[in-house]
Amino acid sequence: MTRRHGLMGPNTVRVIGLVLAVGMAAGVGGPYLVQAGVPIWAVMLLVLLALGVPIFAMSRDKNQD
Repeated sequence: MTRRHGLMGPNTVRVIGLVLAVGMAAGVGGPYLVQAGVPIWAVMLLVLLALGVPIFAMSRDKNQD
């Protein structure tokens, strides 16, 4: 059986790209977000989410081989 879009569909790739973009913005702008009053735990959660989603997708992709 062949897959049309590989192991991850086009929507999954878009979601991962969006999470990476938001995470990079939160990582670079973290000090400014904290200075603006955003709780540090929320900034850390955003950054960890941005790191965790691609790693999870990569490990899931390797397990399906």
